[in-house]
Amino acid sequence: MEIISYNENRYLKGIVMNRKIIILVLLLLFVLSACGKKEEKVNSNAETLKLNSIFKPKGDLANIKMQDTSELSEEQVAEVNRAMRAYSPGSNTPLINNAENFYYYSRLEGEAKDIYDALILLVEDPVDPNNIVMYSTASDVNSDEFNQTLRLAYYSMLYDHPELFWLYNDIDASIMIGAAKNRSADGYLDVYFYFEEPYTDFRKNVETFNKAAEDFLKDIDLNASEAEIALAIHDKLINSVRYDQEVLNNDIYADYAHTAYGALVANSRGEANTAVCDGYSLAYEYLLQQAGLEAAVIIGNAGNTASDAGGHAWSIVKIDGEWHEVDSCWDDFGTLDEQLEDYKNEDFYSYYMEALNDKDYRNTLEHYLYMVSTDTISKYVPGEEYTYYSKDGAYKYSLVDEGVHIRASEVSDWVPVNELIELAPVAE
Repeated sequence: MEIISYNENRYLKGIVMNRKIIILVLLLLFVLSACGKKEEKVNSNAETLKLNSIFKPKGDLANIKMQDTSELSEEQVAEVNRAMRAYSPGSNTPLINNAENFYYYSRLEGEAKDIYDALILLVEDPVDPNNIVMYSTASDVNSDEFNQTLRLAYYSMLYDHPELFWLYNDIDASIMIGAAKNRSADGYLDVYFYFEEPYTDFRKNVETFNKAAEDFLKDIDLNASEAEIALAIHDKLINSVRYDQEVLNNDIYADYAHTAYGALVANSRGEANTAVCDGYSLAYEYLLQQAGLEAAVIIGNAGNTASDAGGHAWSIVKIDGEWHEVDSCWDDFGTLDEQLEDYKNEDFYSYYMEALNDKDYRNTLEHYLYMVSTDTISKYVPGEEYTYYSKDGAYKYSLVDEGVHIRASEVSDWVPVNELIELAPVAE
């Protein structure tokens, strides 16, 4: 009988073990190769499914307006001066905005900043009819230059302060402007800002808005990094808000859907958390401001191409000192879910829904315009990550189209606000 030593036995065992390892490695390589070939086969044989154009809202931006300056008679001047003397300003305004810096205000200079200050003083109390604010100027209040400055200040205030939802496009209140010669200073005019009529629901509606914002932020970790906070707010917002098709389809401008109130509370028809583009953008800005981040709203045109683009609003957010553009409205694919209900009998419906119900792909979709550069969002071209391969291997398709976001400063139709957007930051 042959005797095998301990060392020889260990050697033979080693050979057997090595053979087993080699076999396992070969099997693994075979499996991986087969999987690779299978994926390659699916990709190469899959036809490109041409789906109906993906719905992305455009032309849903409210046309902001401001009253023209009117000349006051001596009797009217006497009346407003009496009201100003009778007014006792209180400090108990329900308006809340904890932002450390208001972007557009920080970029204003001279008379525009002075008018902004006067308007902010006025909007703290739209209830008392005696609340009238006077601003003295040597400018010709009937000139295009002064009215452009006036509008720049007004638009800056509205886009800096989403809590003024009730003033946006004169939904619940309207600022009147009157001018008269200053009796004590030659060449100066007194410009009076006042509300057309008292906004009686001011406190109730603002407190409802404040509570909604507070509740929204309760489960956001405000001690996290700026990037984490911005992402958490973005994701919760698009999962909370429903797009207002009726406001879009009927060109309704004086509606809460255009405001942060619509997104966080309800539109003017009482439908909870329902908004259009400026509602999404103003709500995102306001929530970021309360979380300690700097943000601003960008307005302009958006669409698949420059020729079909319509009025639209989106956001720009500062994270760790760098600006990034975000379109929370277009990131909300819940709008597409609802639109697809009209196509249940179409062949492509099941493929649409398969992609939308794929958790990983859906997550990719809902961040495609999140934290991008100005250059990227201006002429967006989707990458390969937005191509979806159907599970049956038959089709490949994308739920993201090419698109454009053109700032108002580059569009002649936006003359009243292009000067404002010229001040907007650029995301590099």
